[in-house]
Amino acid sequence: MGIDSQIVDYSAAVLIRYFRGGSGVSGAAPRFDAQRDSEILRGHWAISGPVRALVGYVLTHPHEAQSLLSSRIRVDDAVARGRINAVRTWAYRIQTGLPTAVVTSEPVRSFNTGPNLLLAWVLREAATFTARLAQWQGPAMPYFSVIEQAQKEIASVQRIEALREPLRAVLLGQRPTSGVVQLASRARQPIYKLAVQAYLLLQGLERFEPSAINTVAQTALIGPLEDWRRFELAVALAVGEALGTVCGLPVELRVLGGISSAPIITSGQFAVHWQQKTAFYVEPDREPSEEVTASILNAYGFSGGPDRPDLVIVDQASSSVIAVIEVKYLAGDTGNARFREAVDQVVRYARGYAATGDTSGILSRSLVALSAGAPIVRDPDAGVPFAVDFDGIVRGDLTAWASKIVAGLI
Repeated sequence: MGIDSQIVDYSAAVLIRYFRGGSGVSGAAPRFDAQRDSEILRGHWAISGPVRALVGYVLTHPHEAQSLLSSRIRVDDAVARGRINAVRTWAYRIQTGLPTAVVTSEPVRSFNTGPNLLLAWVLREAATFTARLAQWQGPAMPYFSVIEQAQKEIASVQRIEALREPLRAVLLGQRPTSGVVQLASRARQPIYKLAVQAYLLLQGLERFEPSAINTVAQTALIGPLEDWRRFELAVALAVGEALGTVCGLPVELRVLGGISSAPIITSGQFAVHWQQKTAFYVEPDREPSEEVTASILNAYGFSGGPDRPDLVIVDQASSSVIAVIEVKYLAGDTGNARFREAVDQVVRYARGYAATGDTSGILSRSLVALSAGAPIVRDPDAGVPFAVDFDGIVRGDLTAWASKIVAGLI
C-alpha cells in the first residue's frame, strides 16, 4: 500500500468531515473512533453504494414489493363482501336486533408485511441521515450534488403506492425484529435482498466492523483533490491527538465546510488552525531581502500574496500562538530541499506571533512535518523546531513533542 493510501487511512476521521472541493478517496483500513465518528459515519452510510443501489432499484422496480392476502371482519346490511361467519352473524343480530346484518371475513391485500417493513425502515433511516448530512452542505460543496440527488430519489420512493402503508407503520426508535430480517433475507425478490444488505451494513457500521467501515469509506468518502492537502490534514489530526493523549482529554473534530476561522481540531485548551494566520498574527517589519522582493513584485503589479502557515497551534487559555507547523509532501523533490524551505517559512511566520526579536520560544515549540525523510536533530537542546515524517507520525513520535509543549519544558 502506497503512502497516499496510508495517509487517507490515517486521516479518515478528518476526511469524513471534509465538505469542501474534492473527489472520492479510498484506503485499505480507514482509522475511526467509535464514539466520536459513529454519527457522521451513519450520515455517509445513507449515501454509500449499497443504499444508493437499493434506492435506485426500488425506483426502477416499484412493483416488486409483495403484498400479503389477509382478511378483516366487517359488518354490512344485507350484503356479503366475503365469507359469511354464521356464528358471529347470528350473535350480532341478537345483540343489535338487526335481522339483515351480515358479518363477513373480507379478503384484503396489505403491503404492511415483514419484508416491506424492513425495506421501509431502511428507506426512512436513509432519508433521515441524508437530511442530517445535508445540514453541513452548501451549494458549492462536493457532497451537495450527491445528497441532492439522493434526497430526490428517496422522495420519489416515498410516493410509491405500495410503500406508503409500511412507511407509515414504521415506528421511530423501533428497529425491525430478527424475524422480520430473516423473512426479508429469505425472500426471492432482489428488492428485499438489497434492503437486507443495507440494513446489515448499518448494523456492522454501528458495531465498528472493519468490513462495513471500509465499504462506506470506499463508496462515500470525499477528500481534498491534492495529496499534499490530505497530508496536511493527517498532520493536523496527529498533532491534535498527540496533545489530547498527553492532556488525557478527548479530541474534538470540526466539520470542514466553507470558509471558517474556527479551529479544525481542539483538545482541552489547545486548538489547531488549518491554513489560517489567525487573529493573533501581526505583520512584522520587513527585512531588507523582503523589501527587495516586495518592490520587484510591485513593479509587476503583484501584491504580497496570501502567504500563511499550514497549521497554527493556539493556547486558548492564554490566547496566544504557541507553535507554527509547516507540512511538506514530497513529490519528486528531495527531503533536504523541502526541509530547508519549511524551516525558512517557520522562521518567517514565527516573527508574526512573537515579540520583536524574541522568536526563540515559539521556534522551539514549532514543527516541520515531511511525508518522508525527516532529518534527525544533532543537538536536542538547540531549541529548534521538531522534525517528523509520516512514518514517525504513525509510530507516535509526536507524543514526545506534545509532552514538552504541555509540560512547558521547551
